[in-house]
Amino acid sequence: MKSIKKTKTVEIIIKNSRFIGILMPLSSVDDFDENYQSIKNTYKDANHYTFAYIVGDHQEQQKYSDDGEPSSTAGIPMLEVLKKHEVTNILAITIRYFGGVKLGASGLIRAYAKSVSENIKDAVFTTKKSFSTIEITIPFDEIGHVEHYLRSNFHLNETTYDKEVHYHLELNAKELDSLQSNLQEKTNGIAQVSILSESQRYE
Repeated sequence: MKSIKKTKTVEIIIKNSRFIGILMPLSSVDDFDENYQSIKNTYKDANHYTFAYIVGDHQEQQKYSDDGEPSSTAGIPMLEVLKKHEVTNILAITIRYFGGVKLGASGLIRAYAKSVSENIKDAVFTTKKSFSTIEITIPFDEIGHVEHYLRSNFHLNETTYDKEVHYHLELNAKELDSLQSNLQEKTNGIAQVSILSESQRYE
């Protein structure tokens, strides 16, 4: 599953109606009201502020609104585009300034779907990655074998010294097996690796 890195805006004109499509990251449902109201305050006097959002690792939270357009002609088409592109943690809002010419149900469906698809096709996406925060413990006489390797390949968060040397760092979970293998080889199996915490985030 993927999300988008930053807010994007596209504008299309169809039979004098102005459609402004906005895509933005949405980390949780709790953030929706503030983002939605901010858009309404920015684009005042519009006729409709339709939206669709998806939140959750498995797209489990979904909601849409036609905001006064004929039923199922705005929110659902927007939501279907998001689902088709397999995105999550995303909010799509389309603002419409009515141009005086009615588009009919099929015309509205195409217009609202396009307001999202035109935006999403060139968006910069992020994917959810797993990270591990670890502690590496070695005797002092192994520093020469280990420290240069660690500093060259990872960002060390902290290094502490007592009877041994302790390195704290965060790395992509996919790199953990390789790190452990290299440390065991460099220290003849002396290095100890402890996982302190695990987390996930979109990057």
